[in-house]
Amino acid sequence: MTSISHFLNVNELGQGTAPMLLVHGFGCDQTVWRRLIPFLEKDFRLILVDLAGFGYSAPEAYDVNRHDKPSGHAEDIVALCDELDLEGAVMLGHSIGGTIGMLASIQRPNAFKRLAMICSSARYLDDPPDYYGGYTREQLDGLMQLMEHNYHDWAGTVSRVALGDAGTEARQLNLQQRFLEISPDVLGPLAKSIFLGDTRHHLPDVSVPSLIIQTARDAMVPVEAAQYLQQHLVDSELVALDAAGHYPQLTAPDILANELQPRLEIKEG
Repeated sequence: MTSISHFLNVNELGQGTAPMLLVHGFGCDQTVWRRLIPFLEKDFRLILVDLAGFGYSAPEAYDVNRHDKPSGHAEDIVALCDELDLEGAVMLGHSIGGTIGMLASIQRPNAFKRLAMICSSARYLDDPPDYYGGYTREQLDGLMQLMEHNYHDWAGTVSRVALGDAGTEARQLNLQQRFLEISPDVLGPLAKSIFLGDTRHHLPDVSVPSLIIQTARDAMVPVEAAQYLQQHLVDSELVALDAAGHYPQLTAPDILANELQPRLEIKEG
């Protein structure tokens, strides 16, 4: 029987013994962490994955009826935790990867000692008058329609918006290419589930301490959404990163690492 670590193209790096599971976000794969890894590999046993349908995950791992929503990917992370006998690990997740790791922690709280979520959100859609997710239904419907009718333009638009002030032509083209390398049949259903979905009702079930890291200027996730996470997750801390864009692990890895180090008890020197 093929292992879940094979299905998810698991790779382990680092000289440390403390486990850290890195879960990438929407439209990316484990290579999105490459600029942050040098800051972490001395102190951690880094466990990198490609979620089903992304990167070099096994094609047969993808199930359209399960991986069209974050909960399906969370099931895979739970299975991976069981296979690796993870206990007391740090879960470092970006964007929806943070949400996926959070959902997995509800089922396997002993697997994690800390959740670290970068630019994550419990809901992207506004829910007035009490919740601001950053998008109206009309805006998200327009984004989904563009994705369906012109995938190339959608990838370019999302890349520019997501990088924001941190964007350069090279970075924008790199991120756009990441999106274009993934089939719209994989990204489309998941995008709809993410952007129109709601995980706020899961927050009270999270028992693992959480570190919420939010860039100061992120067009994808407003500060209000990060504040909502902090207010509704037990034993949580919100860190405002002095950086722009939705991908600080790509555009400001040093700034991100400087905030992670003291909070994850990474040894200096």
